[in-house]
Amino acid sequence: MSSTARIPTLIVTGFLGSGKTTLIKHLLETSLHGKRVALIENEIGEVSVDSVILKTQNVQISELTAGCMCCSISGEFQNAISDILKGVEPDVLLIETTGIANPISIFMMLANDRRLILEAILAVADAENLWLNAQENLVAEIQLSISDMVVLNKIDNCSESQLKAAENLVRQMNERAPIFKVVQGKIPPETLFIGTAKNLREDFEAFVAEQKRKYDAEIHRRLRQKETSVHHQHSHRHDESESYHLEVDEIETFAFELPNSFSQRKFEDFLSELPREVYRAKGVAQFAEMNSPAIFNFASGRYTIEFDTLHGETIPRSVFVFIGKRIGSLKRDLEAKLALCRA
Repeated sequence: MSSTARIPTLIVTGFLGSGKTTLIKHLLETSLHGKRVALIENEIGEVSVDSVILKTQNVQISELTAGCMCCSISGEFQNAISDILKGVEPDVLLIETTGIANPISIFMMLANDRRLILEAILAVADAENLWLNAQENLVAEIQLSISDMVVLNKIDNCSESQLKAAENLVRQMNERAPIFKVVQGKIPPETLFIGTAKNLREDFEAFVAEQKRKYDAEIHRRLRQKETSVHHQHSHRHDESESYHLEVDEIETFAFELPNSFSQRKFEDFLSELPREVYRAKGVAQFAEMNSPAIFNFASGRYTIEFDTLHGETIPRSVFVFIGKRIGSLKRDLEAKLALCRA
């Protein structure tokens, strides 16, 4: 590939538990099969899990775990792009934002990077829980509103009326984007035409800039309302508002690393009883009943456990990540309940 060639780039965004990683796995097996893919993924929290899930031969992963990609680590993000373009020379660059990222800021950075061509912003949404996520979290609305493709995922969990309501809600937030209704992120392979080298559309850049102004104002309005309610005031610069969407949505995260092996039955009981405030839990656990570690994922009251992905691997410690609304106060209780799951 020529050193002057611009790299086709795809942003995958979507709220916690929507199925972004599953969709990316599908893309790697279909639309992007045979291409040299570089993936930059950002995980909120202290430890990384998705990089374990996305182990494939044609993917180079750059992990950004210091915080939300869109606010606290923009410098590291730019460095990660530079390192990948120098060291890997990918055919395609994939960027997976953390589930609580405001993708407007990353779009702005990419739009000004002459090394890249932005092919699409693709938002993944959990069809069953879309209304609740958008009602409770401004960032879930932002992610859908600026995307130019929307994937309504997990439709097998929906009734016809729920699915219709989800479609209508997407249309209220985004009149432009085609909507794909899928199970397990399986969008049609022909959906993406990566490598067509089309230029960023000026009208789309203008649209995103207008959305940024709209949500800057809304974030500041909610911050002022929140600060007034607790009888204190802070002044925030208007151009820093993307740094405060986590505060507005009251999203908190914490992680544990524990050396023990666990009882699968007890651990599944633990997952099934997680409180509603926990939006997302994921990690890697060693079960006494199994020779290899397992990957677990919890979102919106449902969980899955994968036993084959890490076959033959060993891990020194089990890793548990929790993300949710005002869950900091639950940390000690959840750690104690995890301790009771030991084999």
